[in-house]
Amino acid sequence: VHARPPPGHAARDPATGPGAPWVLAPADRTGAGPTAASYTGRMGAVDTMDVFFERLNAGDREAAVGLFDEAAELRIHVMGNVKVLRGEQMAGWFLRADRGMKMLPGEGRDLGNTFECNLLVVRPGAPSQELDATFRVEAGKITAINFAPR
Repeated sequence: VHARPPPGHAARDPATGPGAPWVLAPADRTGAGPTAASYTGRMGAVDTMDVFFERLNAGDREAAVGLFDEAAELRIHVMGNVKVLRGEQMAGWFLRADRGMKMLPGEGRDLGNTFECNLLVVRPGAPSQELDATFRVEAGKITAINFAPR
């Protein structure tokens, strides 16, 4: 337990006591601050995916992709086949996606370091898609994504 907050963090809520985690300073919640990495390093799968979807849907794809582990893997299931993308290919898939694409998570399940959800993908000028999605997160980084049609 630190006597003073780590850089980029505000003081603890006095009601939570000395064992409570430090509260992230509001300026760094966007990921724009220099301590964004320390913020994501302590999040679970659901928290990490919330930040990922917020960034992606706000149009900040680079920040969303910044949550990927360098060895991350994306599996896309289409008509009985599986396409696997890793590392830069995976990041590129999100960075090159249609402008205005949104991924809207629906009903989900928190399984510790894995988050499963129904995902609605909306792209301007194209039919929306419903996917079953699984996201694996380790140490605040997305290590694997699995998309399958519903």
